[in-house]
Amino acid sequence: MNLTLLYNKLCCIMQWNIGFSKCDINQIIRNKQCELTFNWMPQLNNAVSVADPFIFKGKNGKLNLLYENFSMSDPSKYGKIFLSGIDKNFKPTDSKQLLDTKKHSSYPFIFIENGLTYIIPETSALNKVSAYEYNHEMNTLSNEKILINNEPLLDASVFKHNNKYWLFATSAANGFDHSRLYIYYADSLFGDYKPHAKNPVKDNADGSRPAGNIINVDGQNYRPAQNCSRYYGESITINKINTLTENEFNEEFYLKIKPDKNSAFKSGIHTLNVIDDIIVVDGIKMQFRPIKKWKLFFDKHLKKSLIH
Repeated sequence: MNLTLLYNKLCCIMQWNIGFSKCDINQIIRNKQCELTFNWMPQLNNAVSVADPFIFKGKNGKLNLLYENFSMSDPSKYGKIFLSGIDKNFKPTDSKQLLDTKKHSSYPFIFIENGLTYIIPETSALNKVSAYEYNHEMNTLSNEKILINNEPLLDASVFKHNNKYWLFATSAANGFDHSRLYIYYADSLFGDYKPHAKNPVKDNADGSRPAGNIINVDGQNYRPAQNCSRYYGESITINKINTLTENEFNEEFYLKIKPDKNSAFKSGIHTLNVIDDIIVVDGIKMQFRPIKKWKLFFDKHLKKSLIH
């Protein structure tokens, strides 16, 4: 571990924020090059983080943002799903809490089919993967349907391909695993989902855990995934999917998307989504808070050992 990583690990607390960039993802993929700068959401509270952004259009054509709202420095402020409108300057409007499961929730994956919008949040703490129907008029979620039960899957991402529904995720069954990729498939969005014959189909900290929607360019599918080889949220790896069947899966590294080094949020990036010519990501800023860092460590590890 180099000195910067050691310094961050011992003395700093991550703060996440969401950034927007106007750019054509098709050209990024075709040119195999990415140098993005972002407009970051204003931060009103240094103790609050926003991350895992997903973007979609409302019935009025205006942009809406779904994201996780939480705190890295206050464990009582677990992840909840928030909804916000986004104006032409990428500033949030009319933010509201959309989902509180009473346990940590994040990664509000969006899947649109037959004119309906479904939200599939990461709820590994509840040991299940659920889809909720989004009501555009009321801005609410309803009709929860469990897709996979008794599995603590992380960042479940659904993709329709060859008339089947493919669900990609890593698992929290043995700690928060960024390396082992699992695939499940079904004939309907709502299941029943079967595990892929070769699960886990991949075992690599760079390029396994999902990082957003599948991107299709010129008929080829590309899968954003997290690069956690040195630390969580380091960068994003774009994988090119070569084979996806019930019995086979193959993808290869295609492109690395790194943080905006000219911004305050230059220490990491781990979610990317696209709509039209807008790219939305999340980024990390390291806050120097050594006392709080060590208090969090004590509360999480040392108190537990003293009790036992």
